[in-house]
Amino acid sequence: MAFSDLLSQIMEWPLKRKIALVAAIVMSVGLIAGVVFWSERIDYQVLYSNLSAEDAGQVVGKLKEMKIVYRAEGNVIFVPSSRVYDLRLELAAMGIPQGGGVGYEIFDKTQFGVTEFVQKLNYRRALQGEIARTIKQLSEVDQCRVHIAIPERTVFTEKEERPSASVVLKLKAGRVLNQDQIGGIAHLVSSSVEGLQTKDIAVIDNMGNLLSKVAGGGDDSIADSKQIEFQRNVNKEYESRLQSMLEGITGKGKAIVRVTAKIDFAQVERTEEKYDPDSIAVRNEQRTTEKNAGQSPGGIPGVLSNQPAQTPQTASAVGASSQKQSENINYEVSRSISKIVQPRGEVKNISVAVLVDGTYKKEGDKSVYVPRTDSELKKYEDLIKGAVGFNKDRGDQVVVENISFETPAEEVFTTKTDYMSIVTTVMKYVVPLLVVLIMALFVIKPVIEMLKTTSVQSVRERPGTMPELAEVSLSEVSPLETIKENVLVTVKSDPRKAAAVLKDWLTE
Repeated sequence: MAFSDLLSQIMEWPLKRKIALVAAIVMSVGLIAGVVFWSERIDYQVLYSNLSAEDAGQVVGKLKEMKIVYRAEGNVIFVPSSRVYDLRLELAAMGIPQGGGVGYEIFDKTQFGVTEFVQKLNYRRALQGEIARTIKQLSEVDQCRVHIAIPERTVFTEKEERPSASVVLKLKAGRVLNQDQIGGIAHLVSSSVEGLQTKDIAVIDNMGNLLSKVAGGGDDSIADSKQIEFQRNVNKEYESRLQSMLEGITGKGKAIVRVTAKIDFAQVERTEEKYDPDSIAVRNEQRTTEKNAGQSPGGIPGVLSNQPAQTPQTASAVGASSQKQSENINYEVSRSISKIVQPRGEVKNISVAVLVDGTYKKEGDKSVYVPRTDSELKKYEDLIKGAVGFNKDRGDQVVVENISFETPAEEVFTTKTDYMSIVTTVMKYVVPLLVVLIMALFVIKPVIEMLKTTSVQSVRERPGTMPELAEVSLSEVSPLETIKENVLVTVKSDPRKAAAVLKDWLTE
């Protein structure tokens, strides 16, 4: 059928049929255009969020220079999903975003005619910005602001004032900083500023809570917080070990363990001196011997008148001598001196409380609670004592009770999956197929049926054509067997007319 014949047949249609055809064509074109537009649209994803005004301006400027399509909504910048990671790497290589604030790049441009006061102010701004960027590298910190107060040095004041600083942190949702991390931030700031001491730094969060105890309590407050954290960690360690051990026996969620460990943080230094009376040793020994020889008495040498007349007794006295001997021995009782330093963090005693659920058995449609036996509880108690190093002399306590738990809520572990992206990807290919199928069923097929009906009517109205053969020409009019019977009847009744019809068909 030529296009002109088809167009002439359409022109002969009633007005309602023409309007229906035009509406079907318009709908088909609209659906095809919508599907093409939807499948070719750009899928935007977040490039950066929560940017400051300065960083957002720099990012947008670089995207314009690189001729990248983007969409900005407040402080959130969207780019095509296929370029997200590439753009992040490229911008990071350029130092963008800078994380808010101004760093040492403020001195990249040479400025003439700048006063000394402005230079000092710029240096302070750059130092604050660089320290804030460094602190933001912590995984718990979302935003950070640093303020440094450096007093002016002058020769007219005798008392030298020290610099001080304050740090304001905005933590990420659900994150906290321990005292070691807070102390590390304080030490970082003090090491970056000349003359700044750690005790002159205040660290607070965005809610106004003082995180750093350095300014108020000194080293004692830090020590107290570390001791509390250490004791908490010891309790958690004991609890996790006992919990895993008991749940391996009773089943998951069938045991509750609480541990309180009393820890002595006092550091005691003791010196002991002991004497052993049974062990005697010679400390020192001294012996002295003196000998004296006899001499005749006389006067002054050379004076004979002073010499007395010697008698026999005197002569015997002249030859006499004397000897003196002394001995001094000192003994020492043995002793031992020991210096004992008791370490900090010694566990004084441990108290353990354990709740164990019973078992359940089915009786019909209900679950009946069955308590644990005394032998089972005794076995659990012995296991706990062995796990914690039970010592009765230091006052350790272990209590194990059997209590029926309420029906525990089943833990549901959900994996965070980006379902929207999966659905979008699938729909991107499924929707065009559905549109094509809908068009084939509800637009193309009715139009073909309409054209076939029109061709049958034209054959019926053509002179010299048998109505029976016209009806037989389409398979949809009657089944195949009926068509064969009608053709045979017609050919037998009037062979000439049947031959003429076939001749006309062959001519066309």
